[in-house]
Amino acid sequence: MKNLMATILVFFLTIIASTDSAAFMKEGCGGGACSDCHSLTREEAGKILGGLVDNVVSVSESPVGGLWLLEVQKGGKRGPIYIDFSKDFVISGQILQISSMANITGSRTAAPARVDPSTIPLAGALVVGKNTAKEKVIVFSDPDCHFCGKLHRELKQVAAKDPNVAFYIKLYSRTGDAASTRKAMAVVCSKSEALLEEAYAGKEIPPPSCKDTTVEETARTAEQLTIRGTPTLILPDGRVMPGYKTAENILELLGEGAPGQARQ
Repeated sequence: MKNLMATILVFFLTIIASTDSAAFMKEGCGGGACSDCHSLTREEAGKILGGLVDNVVSVSESPVGGLWLLEVQKGGKRGPIYIDFSKDFVISGQILQISSMANITGSRTAAPARVDPSTIPLAGALVVGKNTAKEKVIVFSDPDCHFCGKLHRELKQVAAKDPNVAFYIKLYSRTGDAASTRKAMAVVCSKSEALLEEAYAGKEIPPPSCKDTTVEETARTAEQLTIRGTPTLILPDGRVMPGYKTAENILELLGEGAPGQARQ
């Protein structure tokens, strides 16, 4: 039965690729890129899918013409589904490329998760590096996280080595601990990197000097993006990279996201 369903799915997608998607590109898009006249936002996708999913993490163009690729979350699990350009059909299943028999869906599932960095608010973030840097890396961090402190030292090395990279530190308490939340609020209120480093070092820091909701908002954003641990980096191309990384690791990852741009 599984083989039969896979065969039917491949046949269906072959028809889409050879007919409907061609019509989209030749007639609907005037020979240009499909994204020139077709779009789908996370919010729109969420309304289309309704209760089928808990959260739409990201939307991008699928390797298969005429289909959007969505990274969605349902019941704590995360994976890809597809919506066609008419926004009338949802496809959930394995997509195989006939010429190579490569499992496109399987490759996507194995690849790093991606989100849309433009949807993450940067208000209240502490910046390591220059505000004018073209490449922005968002870092979800906890002031009581040992590896977050280790990572911070690596971030400073990267920013010193490459002025085109800046890190936006989004502080919150991963566990929701009240004391940790107060520390995060104190650092956000002070806008002081020195105070952040004292928090990472386990030193006593003064209470928050302002009333601010940034920390709570960051916690909600992390939950929406299904970020489970700290530190977690969001690269400029949307790749989600959890865990501690060395400066060398980070530079390599940034280089992978910008082919042909070698780093010195």
